[in-house]
Parts: sequence; structure tokens; C-alpha cells
Amino acid sequence: MMSRQLLSALRRVPLPVLAHQIRRKARDRFAALAPGAYGRAMERRASRFPALAGAGQATVPVALAAFIGRYYRADRTACDDAARGAFELMGTRVDFGSIAAIDWRHRLESENDHNLWRMKLCQLEILHSLLAGGREADGPTIHALLDSFESAAGFDLAAPFRTIWSPYGASHRILAVLSGLVLASAQGRTDPELRARISRFLHRDAAFVRANVEHDLRNNHTERNLAALCLYGMACRGYSPAQARRLDREVSAIVMQTILADGMQIERSAMYQGLSVMALHIFAASDFLSEATRALAAERAKAAERAWRMLSHRDGDIALFNDSWLGETPTARDILGPEDPARALSGRLPDAGYARLTAGAIDVWMDAGPIGPGWNPGHGHADFLAVEVDVEGERLFVDPGTSQYSTGPRRTHERSAASHNGPCFEGAEPVEYLGCFKVGRLAAAEAIAPDDLRDCPGEAMGGRLTTAAGTVRRIVSAFAEGGVVIADSWAGRTGEARARFLIPAEWQLAPKGDTLIRLTKGGTEVWLDALEGHFRLAESDSWCRRYMAPEPAHVLDLVPAAGGDRYTSALRLSQKPPGTADRIEILAGPGTFFRSAP
Repeated sequence: MMSRQLLSALRRVPLPVLAHQIRRKARDRFAALAPGAYGRAMERRASRFPALAGAGQATVPVALAAFIGRYYRADRTACDDAARGAFELMGTRVDFGSIAAIDWRHRLESENDHNLWRMKLCQLEILHSLLAGGREADGPTIHALLDSFESAAGFDLAAPFRTIWSPYGASHRILAVLSGLVLASAQGRTDPELRARISRFLHRDAAFVRANVEHDLRNNHTERNLAALCLYGMACRGYSPAQARRLDREVSAIVMQTILADGMQIERSAMYQGLSVMALHIFAASDFLSEATRALAAERAKAAERAWRMLSHRDGDIALFNDSWLGETPTARDILGPEDPARALSGRLPDAGYARLTAGAIDVWMDAGPIGPGWNPGHGHADFLAVEVDVEGERLFVDPGTSQYSTGPRRTHERSAASHNGPCFEGAEPVEYLGCFKVGRLAAAEAIAPDDLRDCPGEAMGGRLTTAAGTVRRIVSAFAEGGVVIADSWAGRTGEARARFLIPAEWQLAPKGDTLIRLTKGGTEVWLDALEGHFRLAESDSWCRRYMAPEPAHVLDLVPAAGGDRYTSALRLSQKPPGTADRIEILAGPGTFFRSAP
């Protein structure tokens, strides 16, 4: 029997997307029952699909290929490892002993039911650098990798569309390998035999992706598929007018559906944001798309770059809201270059619900938006009103991050409101999760309008979340003496209000009673002063800035103060010890903003 949560999720799916999901399930069934027949069907499709143009005929701009290449570039050590059949992906190294011995279906025991490591292996991103590097000695390695991969690339595998024949993985293969081929050709460093081999390989992948665009998932999957097809379209002998029109409709639709006007990708992950920037640049350069679609892509690309920078910390690494981890994509600084230091760091992304506030050496990021798109919020976390805080470039309050995608209690915990740095009602989760990507009941926070924050001590940002359990509100404000105030209020259920802050274990905590804490890390000192409520060191937990690499963390609760049918809490975060005069001024002056109703 279908569960209430699953039924709730299905009701939100648009009919065209649901039709694509049914089509995908039929494809999976057909391929499982008759893999040979499915393979022959794909060969027939490929025979009607345009092949790559010859050397000197492709129209992929070399600058665009170099831009894409920054996403896939590997160092010499990784290239030499690949020649020996060894790969370090997502922080985990596997040495197969030789290229011939590579198991393209290798599973890490720690990944359970979602094997992202082997998907990364099958993306063959290392071929970009082996090609672009132009070393004659790398030619045999490229041929050997292709031989090994193609020998395992039948449709008779278990779950082929989740491994070698993942459309998402095939799209990355096209982007990585084709950009490498363009760079190598521009330098005259590909022999005809190798180019012909690569051309046949990309032709089969492109025909497969064209037949299997992931409209059933939409979001970043469809975006990646279409970016690969557009790059291939610039390099092939030319799409037919009908093929070009179809691709134009699809590209225009995915940009309008999933790239918000403020530039944020609709899944609201800074990790996927970097990949959206790449896709938008490809769309804008695809001369077979309509002028209107290319202009739309160029406009959103500029906004997307700004959003990516806003969600980047001073060290260049991204904020970890929703499904994100470091190292999956290069940093905005790596791709776009250093940001103009004269530009203000604070700002808002009104469509996404993100805001960033900078007060001297303190940076605060806040999420006051929805969990994600209703049709598929699979990468969303319940980080409503959560904050990330840096002091002098050191992460102080951290998002729990994403340790892996596999179904299980850790995945559920990392996505829960209880694990994040936001105010919540204890035991009342606003979102229901089904497995590792499906979501039943949804929720969405909303930002507080700037005009409603004028009574705050300084520059401020805020948001509120209303659920069946009640309403919570958070306001973050700078203040004149230096530092920020984080103030929360709850109305609704009583006795279960909680404000939790996750702090990396390398910070040393020295409580001074239950309302004052001194934190130190190296030469950096921070003071937390409870203006309303009191502190309580709770159980330890972990956070994960890199995939499958959890790190220990302190859990600090700010226990709210009761006041009638409401609860309030507020803390002052500063780099200097609180003075009595400072505290009185905040409490007696505009700082009373935290006592107002949600």
C-alpha cells in the first residue's frame, strides 16, 4: 500500500514529469529483460545522430573549453595514478593494480545503497587532463582506459542506468572529455587515430544522453544533460533544425524553471551552483540556440556568479546548506578569479531566501527560504533559519554538511531541523523524508522584509518559519560595539523550544558560568554572551565538510527564557569580552527587537 508520505510527494509532481518517470521505469524494465535488444536500439539511435566534426571544423571556442576544463583539471600525480589503475575520488583512494583490472562497478562498503564513488569513476573525468596535457606518453593510457571502460559498458549490468549508463555520469564524460579534446586539438597535439577513437566514444555517449534526458528528475540532472548536448552540438557536424529547436525549448525551460531571478539554482545548494554557472556559460555560447535563449542564459549566468560568490566563505570554500560538500566542484575563486575586495560582502538573494551579513571580521550566512522545488526537493535539508558563522575566516558555527547520499539514519539526521543551527521545536520535524532523496511533507521559511528590521541595532537579516508546531523567528543584527546578535523567538508549543549551535571540535570552549563562553582556536578569540536564556553544552555530534569524512563537533544549546506563551533567546557574538555598558545598551536600546512577537 502506498504510504501517506509517498502519496503527498507524488501529488506535487507535474504531469509531464510524472510521464517521464513512467517512461524511465519502462526503459529500466525493458533493458533488464532484453539488454541486447536495448543495446541494438541505442545503436540505431546513434546511427541517426550527428557525429563529431573533423579537426579544425568544430566551433567550440577554445576559451569555453578552457573554462569547462577548470572543473575537471587533475594534477600530474592523478594522471600517473590513472595509468597504474589507481584513483582518488571524493577523498577515498582505490588501487586496482592496473587499468585492465579496473572494476567499473566497484562499491565502497561505506556507501550502502547509493554508490557515488563508482559513479564518479565512470565519469572518466581524468581523460580531460590526459588529453589537454598533450603528452605523447599519455596516449596509451587513454586508449587503455577506453578499452577497459568499453569492455564493461554493456546494458546487461545490474542497474546500468545508475552506474556506467547514468545519463548524469555520461553528461559529465562528454563535458570533461570533449573540452579536453578541444584544447588538445587547438594545440595540434592529437593524432588522427586517437581523435577518431575519442569521437566515436563521445558520439555514443551523446546519442545516449539525447535519448535519456532526465526530465523525470529535472533540476541539476536535466541541466547537466542539456549542457553536454549543447557542447556536443558546437563540436558536431550540426544538429538538424528540428533537433536544434527541440534543444532550444528544453534549455529555455530548464533555465526558467530552475535558475531563479537572483541567480540561485532552485535546489539552493552552493555545490550545485558552481555546476550551474558552467552550464549557463555553455548555453550562452551555443550559437544554434535562439538569441532569446542565449540572452536569458547570459543574464542568469551573471546573477549565478554573484550568488555563488555570496555563498562562499572568505577562504573561497562554499557554505554547506542543503546537499553540499567541499571539493566536488572548484571554488568560485578558482573558476571566476578573485573578487574585487572593494565590493561589499553583505547582501541578499531574495528569491532563494539566503542572506549574508558581515560585521568586521565576522561573517554570517542565513537560510530563510524553502527546502527546494516542490516537484523534487531531493537535495534539500530542513536548515530553516540556520546560520553559518565565520570569525577571521575560521568556521565557528557550522552546518552539519553531507557525509553521504545513502539511505539510513545518518542521512536523515543530517537533513533534519534538529541537526542544524536554526531555532526549532524539539521533536517536531517540519519535513518528512522518504529514503535518501524523496520528501513527503514540505516546509518553507520566509525572509523578513528589510523595512521590518529598521529597529535593529545595525545591519540586519531575519526570517520566520510557521509549522503545525508553531512559529519560530530569527533575527541576526550587527551592533555598533562590534559583533553580531542572534535573537530567536518561539510561539506555539511550550517547553520544547531549542536553539542549537554546532562548533568544530578544534575550537576550545571555556564556559564562564552559564551565560558566557570564551572560544579560542589558534590566535582567534571569540566571546558568546547569552543576553536572553542560558548556555548548555549538549551531546557531541559531527559535521562533514567533505564527503564520507565526518569530523567531531561540540553541540551548544542556548536554552530560551520563558515569557508567558512565548520563548526567547539571544546571544551576542564578539571578539572582545562583553562590557557591562555594552550589554546594557543592547538590552535597553534597539536590541529589545528580540522580544517582539514572531
